[in-house]
Amino acid sequence: MKQKILHIIDSFSTGGAEVLLAGVIPELVDFEHVIVYLTPTKTPILSSDPTIKIVCLNFRSITDATRIIKDLNTIIEQEKPGIIHTHLYFSSLFIRFARTNKINIIQTYHNEYYRIRYPQFSARIKKIGLKLLDRFTMKNAYTVIHVSKAQQLVNDHDVRIKSSAVLYNYVEDQFYQTRKTSSFKGTGKLKIICVGNLKTEKNHILLLHALRQLMHLPIHVTICGEGNDYIMLQKYINRYDLPVTLMGSQKNIHELLGQHDLFVSCSIIEGFGISIAEAMASEIPLIISDISTFKEVTQNKAVFFESRNVASLAEKIEQFYLSPQSAAASVLACKEIAEQYKKSFYLDRLNTLYKK
Repeated sequence: MKQKILHIIDSFSTGGAEVLLAGVIPELVDFEHVIVYLTPTKTPILSSDPTIKIVCLNFRSITDATRIIKDLNTIIEQEKPGIIHTHLYFSSLFIRFARTNKINIIQTYHNEYYRIRYPQFSARIKKIGLKLLDRFTMKNAYTVIHVSKAQQLVNDHDVRIKSSAVLYNYVEDQFYQTRKTSSFKGTGKLKIICVGNLKTEKNHILLLHALRQLMHLPIHVTICGEGNDYIMLQKYINRYDLPVTLMGSQKNIHELLGQHDLFVSCSIIEGFGISIAEAMASEIPLIISDISTFKEVTQNKAVFFESRNVASLAEKIEQFYLSPQSAAASVLACKEIAEQYKKSFYLDRLNTLYKK
């Protein structure tokens, strides 16, 4: 009889952690799986597999916490999992109050949750409270996983985690197809692509500021992602008549990468940066912020600009426009590094973890 794993995640839409989870479960064939997600969504990213039980707990606010914990207890009693693997903040928090005696608990941190400096004072105070709650409910018996060493260093300090491990995220196989040589040769329109949800930590507004300094160059930017910053970004684009298209969430990112000349990310905080690894595998030149996670994932082989510095980003983009061949060595090095992020390696490590 197969061991049962109960996977719990905050949402089940098109975020990095959600895509990661949905992509591996069908291939973990040695186990039986139940997925519980907290926040309702119109289109769960994995809903067509009849062999996988998927449950939504309709979590809408913290006032639902008592009911959520009660529902989790009921599911645990019915399903009798041998392993519970949680992803993201509230899933990891709620399971700590559930009845989980003699069940192996694995908790994966996907970001540096408490280092995001939101502009609203109330949001920053809320983050402090959530950090303290995380810290004082953490148990040494849990297996804690981080998605990068940079993130591990930060979260272990913030939450006072005594022991943890790193399991790098993976890139789907379709991103490893050989890229056709970019048609951009230093003349004509430069097509830039960004991939990431529209939220504070992705810092897309920095690229828009930089574009205002590059209006003398023929450039078009495509941003793929959804989020709370959509209205703010679109207003800025309209105000300055910038050559930018907000495309929303896209399923064919591997195809879109092949249709663009340059990948840019302005993130100020990342746990791993799956879109960075996907771009590396796709052999597209990268200009990315010099945060520690990106330096780790690319092993310092990408082209970096100074994080939060508009002039630095604008300068790097213009340098690429004038001399695109200068990125060739970086592209090859990043492609080679991306080999270690193949899905098969990830599955091997995850299977080993579950079978311990």
